[in-house]
Amino acid sequence: MCGETASTELKFIEPQSQYDYDLLDEVAKSEDLNSILTMLLLDDTLSDSLRRKALKQLRAK
Repeated sequence: MCGETASTELKFIEPQSQYDYDLLDEVAKSEDLNSILTMLLLDDTLSDSLRRKALKQLRAK
């Protein structure tokens, strides 16, 4: 699968489809990855688990 090149910073996100892999690849290439991870923290529709993982990733930078 071509989507397996996603940044190690996004490995905590489990893609469910080829579209998800493609989207993760685009996000990983973004120069604004920290802002994207911050937006994940503010999204109430995401699980607490995913938000904790995003926060952990931001702190690791």
